[in-house]
Amino acid sequence: MVIRMTDKTQTSARKTAVTGAKIRWDGRELPLVLDRGTWRIRSRSKSLPIDIGLGTSSLVEAKRVAREKLAALPADAMAPGTRSRETLETVASLYLGAPKRCGEDSAHGNVSRLRVVVRQAWGKELADVKVRELPDLWPAYVAARQKRSRPDYATRRAENHGINSAMKQAASVFIPALRPFYRRQGIELPQDASNIIWCAETILKPAEADDEGLIAGWRNLRNTDPDMWLAVGLARFAGLRQAEIQAMRGKWLVRKGAACYVELQDREADGYWSKTGRAYRALLLAPELAEYIEALPAESPVINRPDIERWIQRKPQTWLKRYTGSAKAPLHRLRGLYADHVRRETEEAILARAEAVREASRNLGHTETATTERHYLTPDGR
Repeated sequence: MVIRMTDKTQTSARKTAVTGAKIRWDGRELPLVLDRGTWRIRSRSKSLPIDIGLGTSSLVEAKRVAREKLAALPADAMAPGTRSRETLETVASLYLGAPKRCGEDSAHGNVSRLRVVVRQAWGKELADVKVRELPDLWPAYVAARQKRSRPDYATRRAENHGINSAMKQAASVFIPALRPFYRRQGIELPQDASNIIWCAETILKPAEADDEGLIAGWRNLRNTDPDMWLAVGLARFAGLRQAEIQAMRGKWLVRKGAACYVELQDREADGYWSKTGRAYRALLLAPELAEYIEALPAESPVINRPDIERWIQRKPQTWLKRYTGSAKAPLHRLRGLYADHVRRETEEAILARAEAVREASRNLGHTETATTERHYLTPDGR
């Protein structure tokens, strides 16, 4: 038995002969369909109702022609606000007022991280980047951080963990749950705005370091080489990065009671932008270093030398090699020593307070320290 197809059925079959043919344009995917042997681009979306013949049976040629025809559409072809001509600054502002975002501090942190990612990828600000450029941001950022012309996702690198972490935080601004909210504000995010290819990560153990020898050698530098003393001291006892040491002014130092901190945040006047985009305070663990910096002019660089950019990349690294072993970046290795120092100080403070509470409880005749803390001690433990 032979079943003959009607002309209408044959036409329908020809239209659906090739499925999944699409073209990405201005942050959305538009379908391509075969109609009587030639391709058409068709969309029944309210924001972009189009039906355009492309005049070719070649899919490659059809996509090229489709892009030309879409680019030639009048500005009002889409509903107002849906062509994603808005900038990332607009999206960031809307995000901070969105109903389904994270907590206040985390939300501001996510936006700050996005600013840093854009700066490092393209050297631009959020107001200079269109929403439709988002899919290209992530590979550009990876390539910039890896110092390559193209991103390398397969090779395990020590810096890949930080790269992935930064992209994950920045992409939080574009999570799927917020798409309906942005759409109501007239912004259509690209479908792959937050689809990120993650870099292969590796875990490297920190290089062995002679911390005692380092501290002894550092103290001897104060009178013989003050600039080296400052650079090594700020890395070891405040955990500062190379760029932070280079840009630091005396006014960055703040006191809170007996403690002294380096206040790190974007400082355009000083030519410094925070790596993470977030403001924070780094506890300075060397009192003599704090006193020295407090006596310096508030507006002048702490290390005030014309060749600081070249000097800090060479001299401190060379001096530190005797103490940091196989570390590839000796000055950066001091951040790990600083982190260990802060952890020890914190653990000792916690243990000391716990013992003090137990002693107070014994003197009050309490059977449980919880009673002492809840009803007799002030909230800050004084």
